[in-house]
Amino acid sequence: MIHQVAIKSLPQEWLWCETWCDDESKKKAKTIDLCNNPQTKEPKLEAAARIVPEWVGYDTEIRKLIQQIEKEKKSFKHDEL
Repeated sequence: MIHQVAIKSLPQEWLWCETWCDDESKKKAKTIDLCNNPQTKEPKLEAAARIVPEWVGYDTEIRKLIQQIEKEKKSFKHDEL
């Protein structure tokens, strides 16, 4: 199978990673890989907030949604069969 299907590499803009890409190329990035940087050992969520400024807002919104769902679960009552 591997000899029948050619494997192509995507341009750098399709998978930007801080470890091997420069800040200038980030402006054109279509996806950002929030991979672990072995040099800094920075936690992923901290790196995400630093690399993708919108991350903090997204994270806050999702945490609020999770809290709301958990709260609704606790208040939901049903009869046992």
